[in-house]
Amino acid sequence: MDRQIGRRRGLALTSLGHFINDGTVFFVPVIAAIVAHRPDVSPTFITALFLAFYASTAVLSLFVGRLADRLGRPGSLMGIGLAVLSVGLLVFYVALMQAGGPVLLGTLLAAAVLTGAGAAFYHPLGGSLLQAAFEGRSLGLALGVNGALGSLGRALYPSLYFVAAIVIAGYGSVVVFAVVGLAAALAIWLGTRAPTQPRARAPHGLEAGTPAAGPLPASGGVGAPARSGPAGTRDVLTAGILMLTGVAFLRSVATQGIASWIPTYLSTQRGLGVSSDLGLAVTVMYAAAVIGQPLFGLLVDRLDKRWVLAASSLGSAAAILVYLAVSGSGWAGEGWLFVFGFFTFSGFPLLLSLVGDYVPRGGNSLANALVWGVGSTAGGALGPVLVGAIVGSDYSRLGFAFTLAAGAAVVSALATLLLRRPTRVTRMAVFG
Repeated sequence: MDRQIGRRRGLALTSLGHFINDGTVFFVPVIAAIVAHRPDVSPTFITALFLAFYASTAVLSLFVGRLADRLGRPGSLMGIGLAVLSVGLLVFYVALMQAGGPVLLGTLLAAAVLTGAGAAFYHPLGGSLLQAAFEGRSLGLALGVNGALGSLGRALYPSLYFVAAIVIAGYGSVVVFAVVGLAAALAIWLGTRAPTQPRARAPHGLEAGTPAAGPLPASGGVGAPARSGPAGTRDVLTAGILMLTGVAFLRSVATQGIASWIPTYLSTQRGLGVSSDLGLAVTVMYAAAVIGQPLFGLLVDRLDKRWVLAASSLGSAAAILVYLAVSGSGWAGEGWLFVFGFFTFSGFPLLLSLVGDYVPRGGNSLANALVWGVGSTAGGALGPVLVGAIVGSDYSRLGFAFTLAAGAAVVSALATLLLRRPTRVTRMAVFG
């Protein structure tokens, strides 16, 4: 059973999955930028392409989470999801090879839906595997290390594409990424199915050495007793999970609304144009999370998780406001993008470390899907649309839109503090 895999193997395989998943997901905008130069592909169609991608992710993640809780095999399903994501890249390749017309547009939409469906698997399932393997054992740090690999893939994939394109003429480099993804999917599927030595079980199904939490009402929540089977939907839909989903949604609307428009702001308002400086600035923003996610993971293991999550939202708001106040396009100003990325792309360890405190065991995958799929992903889809509506056809309004989004981030931070205080858990060595 997937939930019995060891901590080292679990962290290694989920980190590999996070690297491939996030690298591929953030590679999709590069493909969109390529096809945007086709004469029959309009800006409206590009918007529809992104909406198809994000909507399929948000909707399917709920089904995936519930299925994983029922089957008890999140790792195997995670491998399947990465395979679907990689096949989506192959469909994008087919689309890129089309000369144009309805076939091109239809194939692009099919590829967007397929890659979106594949992207629905990783976060709820990878989080569930880590929550089971590291229960009471520095879960925040494990999620942070795992998230750092996702951030690394996010930062490297666009650049790796252009490097591969030098070696492989045309769009063949897309096929290379698809093949790498399929190989990783197979490794994860086999690795999580491989039998391991079962661990001794303490009463109530907890691992030996893991302190049992005090019982709460049957509806579940912080300290809810462990269950031998999948939790019911009512057990997962606790007040804590619903409110955490709302916080994740508002936080993502604000932060992703800003992050998605940063390249356009740099290009049109900071004078970077379409240049290597633009690419470097965006890479620095994303790469900041390679440091930030493990650090925030350590903090949630030691401090009140609500305060750490609230601080990250406030940090994002403060960083973008300072950035807007700094004139010119020099690196002293652009360095604040690093600070913004440091606080912004920290949601994986912060949100998913809280999930386990608000649901009984056996409902983690569905709860992760609610908080990440409906909360973070759907919010991340709506944010860029709202910023775009404020901007209209005048890019000079981006600064004003960013200021409003920063205010929404502050509101999400205040809402975080209304969450019920999580129960502290015993910390043990991550790799012990």
